[in-house]
Amino acid sequence: MRIDAIFSNGRFWTGDSARPEAGTLAVHHGRIVAIDDDVAGLEADREVDLGGARVVPGLHDAHHHLGLTGIRLSSVDVRPSQVSSLEELYDRLAERARQLPADAWVKASGYDQNFLGGQHPDAEGIDRAVDGRPCMVEHVSGHMVVGNTKAFELAGYANREGYPDLPGGRVFRDADGRAEGLLQETAMYPIRDAAAKISDEQIRENLRLASDQALSYGLTSVTEPGVVIDGRIGRGGVAMHHYLDAVAADVIRPRMTVMPFHSVLHAIGDGPDGWQTLDWGIRTGLGDDRLRIGPVKIVSDGSLIGRSAAVHECYCGEPENFGVLQLSPDELRTALIAYHRAGWTVATHAIGDRAIDHVLDAIETAQRELPRPEVRHRIEHFAIASDEQVHRCAAAGVIPVPQGVFISDFGDGILDAIGPERAAGTYRMRSLLDAGMVVPGSTDSPVSDANPFVSMHDLVNRITSGGEEFFPRERVSVEEALTAYTYASAYAAGVEDGRGRLVEGQLADFAALSEDLLAIDPAGIRDVRPTMTVIGGEVEFEG
Repeated sequence: MRIDAIFSNGRFWTGDSARPEAGTLAVHHGRIVAIDDDVAGLEADREVDLGGARVVPGLHDAHHHLGLTGIRLSSVDVRPSQVSSLEELYDRLAERARQLPADAWVKASGYDQNFLGGQHPDAEGIDRAVDGRPCMVEHVSGHMVVGNTKAFELAGYANREGYPDLPGGRVFRDADGRAEGLLQETAMYPIRDAAAKISDEQIRENLRLASDQALSYGLTSVTEPGVVIDGRIGRGGVAMHHYLDAVAADVIRPRMTVMPFHSVLHAIGDGPDGWQTLDWGIRTGLGDDRLRIGPVKIVSDGSLIGRSAAVHECYCGEPENFGVLQLSPDELRTALIAYHRAGWTVATHAIGDRAIDHVLDAIETAQRELPRPEVRHRIEHFAIASDEQVHRCAAAGVIPVPQGVFISDFGDGILDAIGPERAAGTYRMRSLLDAGMVVPGSTDSPVSDANPFVSMHDLVNRITSGGEEFFPRERVSVEEALTAYTYASAYAAGVEDGRGRLVEGQLADFAALSEDLLAIDPAGIRDVRPTMTVIGGEVEFEG
């Protein structure tokens, strides 16, 4: 038999307990057809010598905003690694403004007030920097933006006057009631919509940037938790059009599982009561190995680092702040039950413990009313979780989707926001695994950088950027962290039959590494880099 390719001289960690290590893989029509001794006698059109490199199954980020990542990659980078003061942030805006036409938007992303002395940029400071151009600066969480005066004008609110208080959002105002520039949650949508008017060519370029970055990180699969391609939420049909085109043109090369926001779904009149679906009855699971529809995405609360996640106890130093519920408990329950009844898997963003309780209440009610024991509903982030909530989550068969990389990126800010007692239950891992759950790996890119090795490093080491141990009892082994980014993330997407391990019949997706992830000092995991990324037996990246 003649096959497409043989990859030899590798040290493959297969993720298969029956055969954890291998040296050679044979690939035909994009799938693994033979391993080690079974390769003998096969002839291949291509033979690839891996030079003794450690090779792992293709990495899968279970919560990665590909479209927003591309937007951020094309924006001014104002992450803490780039700016350490408001003055430096404004200088970066001014530098980009000088490169643009007088009416062009200046867009920046990634600032974190915790590294700016607790200060946010404001409209007047941005006005001085960008010389009359419209500007939007996005918070690292993605749950807040700051617009300048011209941005408010283009959104329909001259001189920042009359800006509305939208349900589920917060507008920061001066003593006269005028918007200062900082907008939280749903309150930011008018500014986002005004800034999102970009060309199809720029959309495609943004998707290419994010795709290329993913491949360079060894990511062969990505789950997109709510499709956004231009910064606007709820444009599902338009967004899917761009995704379909980008996949067909190989602009997007990692395999994609995409979640529609619940706001783009429609009721079907002749279905069961409350049936919510896309047109033609489309729901979770439609698609192929390149692009498939995942769960429906519901956003229930805000962000922890932005202090808008819905919590039972107030934030430190803010006795009136209990976060924001974007949907009331009744609205959330009605929506989630409707999607459950319609056959969807549901993935609900819930960071605060108050939001998590509401989501678990809704899932438990849905399963009582219509048992679907096979469904894998998810809670995205599952950040501030009590022991009781961990047990409820496990008992309900829910998949929690925490982000390990938040420990180094935001751990110090989390401690400041909610104190050490509550922070002890934040972004757990060990206790989730011990409760019997399958827990995927993810970064929430572009909130954090998409590099999965930094995220695995944090799952294993749990050290904040300030050098503090972040509740080390939640540490996991290197193999458990790697499993989170391979099999567990495939399981969370419902595709573990085809990816996540290196066994015969599975897709030939894998990454060769610069160092042996399983043998080095765990402190060095964050420095591991892919030297080759392979999807379906085709080399998509070499570095």
